[in-house]
Amino acid sequence: MWFRVVKLLLFLVVARRVGKLALSVGFHKTMYNHWPGPCRVVGPIEQGAEDIALTKEGLAIITSGVDISYRGEFVDERFKHAKGRLFAFDFNNPTANATELNFKGSFEFKPQGISLWEDEGGEKRVVVVNHREEGEYVEIFRLSGTVTSPVIEHVRSVTHDLFTSLNGVLATGPDSFYATNRDGYRRFSKLRILERLIGLAWGSVVHFDGEDARTVLPSTFEYNGMDMSSDGRFLFVASPFVSESFTIYERSENNDLIFHQEVVVGSLIDNIFYDPATGDLWCGCAQVAHRTLAAFEDADATWAPSFVLRVRGGGPADRPFESYKIFDVFADDGHLLSSSASAVPRGNGLLIGSIHQRLAYCGMTSQINIANDVY
Repeated sequence: MWFRVVKLLLFLVVARRVGKLALSVGFHKTMYNHWPGPCRVVGPIEQGAEDIALTKEGLAIITSGVDISYRGEFVDERFKHAKGRLFAFDFNNPTANATELNFKGSFEFKPQGISLWEDEGGEKRVVVVNHREEGEYVEIFRLSGTVTSPVIEHVRSVTHDLFTSLNGVLATGPDSFYATNRDGYRRFSKLRILERLIGLAWGSVVHFDGEDARTVLPSTFEYNGMDMSSDGRFLFVASPFVSESFTIYERSENNDLIFHQEVVVGSLIDNIFYDPATGDLWCGCAQVAHRTLAAFEDADATWAPSFVLRVRGGGPADRPFESYKIFDVFADDGHLLSSSASAVPRGNGLLIGSIHQRLAYCGMTSQINIANDVY
């Protein structure tokens, strides 16, 4: 009798998990085209624009060539051999293409998450997640020069035993940062599959203070990109596979993170950008994720839809997203841009990056009215 009860309970648990996974990857969803204005592909990027950081002067720094070879045989061969690069795009000259930022360094470079730190004197540091074959690293660069002629120089490499499967990174100083671990197991471990299928919360968020790292959020599941409010008080972390949401944490003086709020958006967020001009959050999303996974295997045969959301808070300063509105800014069936991952606005321009293919720029002629929205 008890054996049958246990079998039934186990079946129900597995069925619930499978059903939740099927819903989260969007088998029931269809994407149509909706652009905020004229959009174009920004050359010469062809192998991904996974994450984007933005300087105060309007220079976007883009990571390209993310490593997804841990998926083994389920990866298009072109992605396995993609060259890791950093590109720059000038919002002040939106008709121009992106330019590659070259730097000296003999290390393997497979970038993913990126963040930027600027001080009042103009010093800039670019912090980048790097998936080397020997382990997970964060590379710190110095950015100098001008918007039209940027120069990037490698400063140091950081690794730690707590860096298991890095995804997002958020600079908090010239040598300090938060980083998300999507999983508890290392990137090439077969146990990662079990961890995800069962839904084990073995990921984490860590903070590196310039000398050492420590875990500030244990027991997370598939946390992705992150960003921070201008005053440094709130962190916004994408948690796509938990409930198609992002999570807001309040930051303490010693860099601990305290849960504040969860905001459900109904889409799988990859990266989040906090717009200092408005306080809005811009989310690069996978609305039909099963097509994104299929595109990893054959980029030519499968076009994965792209989706961008803008989340506007309407609450007081200490509870900015106590009330909020969500706007769908950009939707594409994948033929302009396949597998969106990031979205960064400046003025009426919007830059949208993809996981493993192209970069797009849109002039947002239909977004002007949002500035007049009232609650």
